[in-house]
Amino acid sequence: MLAAILRHSPDVRLLRTCLGGVRATHQWEWMRQQGHEINPCNSRHHPAVKAGIQPAADQTPVQEAYTPSSICWGCGPQNTQGLKLRSFRVDGGLEAHIQLPKAYQAFLGIMNGGAVGGLFDCHGNWTAAIALMDHSSLPKPPLTLTTQVLIRYKQPTPAETPLVLRSQVVKMELLSGPGRKATVQVQLTLHKLNAGGKETLLASAQGVYKKLGALRAM
Repeated sequence: MLAAILRHSPDVRLLRTCLGGVRATHQWEWMRQQGHEINPCNSRHHPAVKAGIQPAADQTPVQEAYTPSSICWGCGPQNTQGLKLRSFRVDGGLEAHIQLPKAYQAFLGIMNGGAVGGLFDCHGNWTAAIALMDHSSLPKPPLTLTTQVLIRYKQPTPAETPLVLRSQVVKMELLSGPGRKATVQVQLTLHKLNAGGKETLLASAQGVYKKLGALRAM
């Protein structure tokens, strides 16, 4: 009975939370000592910064930091015909500035909806992978795949126009057991940047992304 009371004591839960944070802080430093490259995107939003591991240079996109050889159509740095999405870490998610090429228009001046879906697919997967990496104190993000994405198109997306793509982690479900995979729910928005710093919402999405278990290597 006493053990059960202690397990549910607010003071004990607080202690466990604090100890968990201490373990994570030491783990980043331990991995660096073992030769792992920590925070290759040089972001101040990486949890290793709290362990005293400061960024070594200017921030780089997560795609170039973790998968520089990727040929993904949406975000692969080596795909010269792709969208070349470059996503940067922000508090609780990612942000990217992009202009979509005329080659993927559906009508004159209006982008095909599939190109917008590709942005949400790639940006959402990277958001989920980075969140899982941070939570588990991994040197690299795990491989994730899209489970589902619900897109709401508000206005046509123009070609060759400055856009900003944002994401925020809504929820993580860290499941365990045979056949069960961790999932991350992500909220995404795509905006057009207007004169004077104003923005117009073009599309929004709710995505669910599933961890496959291996470190991201594609």
